[in-house]
Amino acid sequence: MRFAMLDRLISDCETHLQVHNAGGTAIESYFVQYILTRICAEYENRIGILVRRRCSRTRDAHVKQFLERSAREAAKRFNISDIKGTLERFGDDYKTAFHNSIANTAAHVAWDNIYTNRHGVAHGGGAQMSFMDLKRDYADSLLVLDAIVNALSLRAREVRDLK
Repeated sequence: MRFAMLDRLISDCETHLQVHNAGGTAIESYFVQYILTRICAEYENRIGILVRRRCSRTRDAHVKQFLERSAREAAKRFNISDIKGTLERFGDDYKTAFHNSIANTAAHVAWDNIYTNRHGVAHGGGAQMSFMDLKRDYADSLLVLDAIVNALSLRAREVRDLK
């Protein structure tokens, strides 16, 4: 799963850092902090979309409304434990499928790095990663979203527009 906007942003910042030889400067730090914020905003939005799409299979309007509101709440916190908790609401099999696909992987580590560093930025501590760390972790962390898609048993047509 990719994010064209994030890919462009990372590419533009990388070009700027190279052209202006700004690696290791405050500019790099500012770029990392901004991109972390954007990545997390996009991930939060995408998780909500994925959960809502799985919930949309029901035809009961009241259940659908309840699920929509629950999906919005579930997407607000999205560390790996929170995601497992959300998937567990669907059933232990969803949680287990997700856990088994990402536990102790580079994707899990990358997701945690992004989440933790964004938390540090939001609370004034800044980020403890370089631009290259961010670029690597972003690429690796995308597999967590794929694992969510698989755990939710979303069909190709349900995520076609998200690729």
